[in-house]
Amino acid sequence: MLLIAFLGCSADACYQLCATTAQALEPCLAEWGSTWEDFDASNRVAWGDRCRSQWDEERVKLELRQVDVASAACTDAADDFDRLSCDELRALYFDP
Repeated sequence: MLLIAFLGCSADACYQLCATTAQALEPCLAEWGSTWEDFDASNRVAWGDRCRSQWDEERVKLELRQVDVASAACTDAADDFDRLSCDELRALYFDP
């Protein structure tokens, strides 16, 4: 039963986006002269946990149809993150 609950959570597209984003950011940190602390986290896992917690907080405020739209947006964004360079990611996170 616990495995089913875990698989259900891991299938959430926005949870997956959190993981994809953390994985994309990690190799760029050294290039940027940054650390996870610049992202208010101690490490990649902590950043992913915070990202998932923020999604959980936002999801409860949404109507079901809005959750579906957000999930689709997370899926699209995860696909895009796989193709972004460190320069493009820096522009998203550091440049105004």
